[in-house]
Amino acid sequence: MEYDYDSLLSLAAVIREGGFDAAAKSLNVTQSAVSQRIKQLEDKVGSLLIVRGRPCVPTELGLHLCQHVEQVTLLQHELNDRISSLVDGETSSPVKIRITVNNDSIASWFPNVIKRAVQDLRVQLEIIPDDQEHTEKSLTSGNSLAVVTSHEKPIQGCRRISLGAMEYIAVASTEFYNAHFANGVSLDTIKGTACLAFDRKDTIQAQWMALCFGTPTATLTHMVPSYEGYLACCLNGTGWGIVPAVAGEQYLRSGKLIELVPNKRIKVSLHWQSSTQSSEILRRLGDIVLEEAQVHLMPDDFRTV
Repeated sequence: MEYDYDSLLSLAAVIREGGFDAAAKSLNVTQSAVSQRIKQLEDKVGSLLIVRGRPCVPTELGLHLCQHVEQVTLLQHELNDRISSLVDGETSSPVKIRITVNNDSIASWFPNVIKRAVQDLRVQLEIIPDDQEHTEKSLTSGNSLAVVTSHEKPIQGCRRISLGAMEYIAVASTEFYNAHFANGVSLDTIKGTACLAFDRKDTIQAQWMALCFGTPTATLTHMVPSYEGYLACCLNGTGWGIVPAVAGEQYLRSGKLIELVPNKRIKVSLHWQSSTQSSEILRRLGDIVLEEAQVHLMPDDFRTV
């Protein structure tokens, strides 16, 4: 079966943008043109490819076609680049690659990856933030070509590289600590205290309490969906929170923050997953990610699958 790639690109745009109108704007065509292309493609394969809604989501077959067109687009760019360099010595414009990365990595070590990728690979990156326990959904939905995830099990058809572990510490300002934990940090003293979370997906506070006390307890949780804002709220005494050790250590040394329970730290293993059928650019990008991870993350089981 031969596919019309304008239709495939329209399908990918609808899934990426979440709807027909936004997809049309991104492709600089009319909404009716996008709708017609999708209908023709669905008629050709004899199956629905999109579940219409807000947002639109792909069916299983639609997902496979989205992943295919993303990979073909990347391979086509590399081919054009090679041809252009052989014919006139010039290279084409940078290709856009969408990557989903956990928020704490974006705020700490991943900017080094972005800088090197832009300089060495000549790519235009679109970084999509999400919780490390949920980033793999962006890969399976076709919204990203690669992800940083805490899920160790390789996604079908993907290459997984174990990167290392991010270490997290529970901290509070000196003012907050003295007000609530003068008699020590325990399940009783932490119950009902003000706690900070990034968003509703953020479960690391419960994981830390289970590590320390065997079970989590109820807290007054404030959601601050900004890395900088979250850290600022820890420093100003809004509540206690869980921060990456790479960011929190300097404040422990200066006395601005106190570690609630010394040596009780959460370690989250991170992995890079990308399609095994993807291009040389993605393979080299994976190498850069691993090199930076080995510098900034804690040693872990560095394996490639």
